[in-house]
Amino acid sequence: MKRILLLFLLLPSFVFAQENESFMFKAKVKHGSILIGGSLSGFAYKTSDNLHSLNGAQEDGRKIQANLQSKNGYFIFNDFAVGLNLNLFHENTKVTSDPEQEPFKETYFLAGPFVRYYLDNGVFGEAGASVGKHNFSDGFQSNLLDATVGVGYAFFFNEKFSIEPMLSFRYFRQMKDDQAYSTFGPLVGVGFQAYLLRKRAHVIKIGL
Repeated sequence: MKRILLLFLLLPSFVFAQENESFMFKAKVKHGSILIGGSLSGFAYKTSDNLHSLNGAQEDGRKIQANLQSKNGYFIFNDFAVGLNLNLFHENTKVTSDPEQEPFKETYFLAGPFVRYYLDNGVFGEAGASVGKHNFSDGFQSNLLDATVGVGYAFFFNEKFSIEPMLSFRYFRQMKDDQAYSTFGPLVGVGFQAYLLRKRAHVIKIGL
């Protein structure tokens, strides 16, 4: 009778532990996993402007903008990933009220490596650097440098996908001949990442 009573008392704890194992995914990521994430955004709209024209005349136009950001990596060791950052931005503005005016185009492209290291509690550190070009349709070109270092948290809402708030410090520099424009300061963001081939932490640790 006492054994049956003890089993009855321990049963809820046993069931709860099984539920935790089924639904709680630790952050450790095994060697060979693939990190994929990024965003694609864009818009197209008509414009009407008499605020910026020199003579106050209204200028009607059309503006198209696209922005692609990609962050992909490979775990060369457990919890340690190396990867590539890509950032492509393009904007096209056409003044439709003046057919003879050429469209104004602006493009910048940045690419470079990054590294990440994860702790078991989901906290990770990341550092990266990118270089690129900034082009205007009037022929002006400049060189770009972007470097970041920061800390984030990977919240796994299932085994393969996570939402990742992150606080970074960013250094940005735009250079043309002997002239430069630079900024430095904190950057707050939220990312969404997919972890392909990832296994749960207790499976990985068996092989360690």
